[in-house]
This record gives sequence, C-alpha cells and structure tokens, in this order.
Amino acid sequence: MKKFESVRENGITFLFKYEPDSPELLHIYVRHLTTIDDALDVYFSTESVFNPKNKRYENYSETHGIYWFWLNEKDKKVIVITCFKL
Repeated sequence: MKKFESVRENGITFLFKYEPDSPELLHIYVRHLTTIDDALDVYFSTESVFNPKNKRYENYSETHGIYWFWLNEKDKKVIVITCFKL
C-alpha cells in the first residue's frame, strides 16, 4: 500500500500522506475534507512564511491554510503536512 500520493505541478513534486486508519484516503481529506487541488491552489496563490518553532512553511488564503516542508529543496520535493479550511 502506498504511503504517499505524488503530484507534479509547475516543476515541483508534492507528496500527500494517506491516512493510516483509512489507507485509501488522503490525510487532508479524512481530517479536514480538503483536496489536493485545494492545497495546490493555496500553495501557488499565496506567499509562504517559515515557522521556525514548528520547522515548517505555512500558507494561508482567505479560505484555506497549508503546512508543508521541503523533503528535498534541490529536487523540488515538498511534503504537504496538512491542508485545512479556515
């Protein structure tokens, strides 16, 4: 069973974790009823701010937020920790 869903958009690979208790569903959907499209919309339409306390980047639109970090910045691979509605 796959642990992550991989999506390539604008030269960046985004990895979205599957939910351990429901391995056919993404974490962002099970926990927050959000989608990959929601996360990508926020990522590409807003500015990232680094949160040093939690060692992650945060983006917020008027409707959603995402938390993410670079798995490999050189290869442009991002782990999306979560995407949620505001």
